[in-house]
Amino acid sequence: MTGIAPQRAPGAEHSQAPMQFDINGERLIVRRSWPGKEGERIYECRDSLQRIRAVVEVPEFGVKLTPYANDRKLPSLQPGGELIVHRAGKRAVDCTSRGFVKHLRAGKSADVAAATTTMGALAEGAGFSVPRVLETTEHSVTLSTVPGRPLMELEQECWALAWDEWQAAWSRIVLSDVGGADDWQTHDAAAEAGVVGTWLANLREHDPGELAGRFADRLTEVEGGVHEALLSLDDRTQGTARNELVPAHRDLHDGQMLFDCANRRMGVLDFDTAVLADRELDLANLEVHIDLRVMQGLLSEDMALLARIAIAEASRVVGADARRMAVYREATRARLVCVYAFRPQWVPVAERLLDQLG
Repeated sequence: MTGIAPQRAPGAEHSQAPMQFDINGERLIVRRSWPGKEGERIYECRDSLQRIRAVVEVPEFGVKLTPYANDRKLPSLQPGGELIVHRAGKRAVDCTSRGFVKHLRAGKSADVAAATTTMGALAEGAGFSVPRVLETTEHSVTLSTVPGRPLMELEQECWALAWDEWQAAWSRIVLSDVGGADDWQTHDAAAEAGVVGTWLANLREHDPGELAGRFADRLTEVEGGVHEALLSLDDRTQGTARNELVPAHRDLHDGQMLFDCANRRMGVLDFDTAVLADRELDLANLEVHIDLRVMQGLLSEDMALLARIAIAEASRVVGADARRMAVYREATRARLVCVYAFRPQWVPVAERLLDQLG
């Protein structure tokens, strides 16, 4: 993977003006949002001090700005560190002198710690740098830091090297012998169909960006096609290695990866959702996210090509099936249509993703 000198793409010209709130004289710029229960919508914003703030919009009651670094459903969260994620009532992450602290609802921390330890050990053995669990409480998990810089911030000379290192290490993870599956949850194609269906239901209920209203028939067509295609994948040929479930991150994209160029070491983060799944699941998710970054104007085509070459090589090494890859790519696009419709500045990109679906 040499001989190409990738250039970073110009600014994100495919976005639209960010959404904002004015609450009690405080101007808040929306970064992203999620569907909540019973019509609620949850926003993550930046305030005038550039701090992460959580806003909740409740039908018939309007919007409420939560106090900084405070959440009654996340009792371990408190001011002190640098808050970098806050999804009201669900989770928050802050950076402290010890490492990164994930604040979670009661009963969630043990599963996160277990998944981080199990998948982390496998990833470290394959050659990745990984976060280690430093402490677990009822409401939080504290993780060590991982050296490196986010992929999207790498200088040009590090980019190709990063993908070479990722490809080799990721192939080793997928081909690892995990022994018994007692320590793993499983996520088959039917489960993935359920995830896509849930996101489409959220899109119809909240209709961010008015996609559900404008593209109702198209979304129905997409949902039916993706659902049928995913369920067809569970008709496996028994006993073939290609169709065995393998270790999977289940949220693998560029934002979960760091690269230490000086030490030629790739880091992977956030093993919360680690499972045994089809080998095509993570590869398709990562590839579609690379396409997405190009659509967002955040990545050049030359740079994206290097990533796609590495993903294709990893697919070859681990024996990924071309048809299954295509189905999981479609499922990923359908899910990301919904996810990015909830990010106000990226609604035009969500529409373009919808156009790409078969």
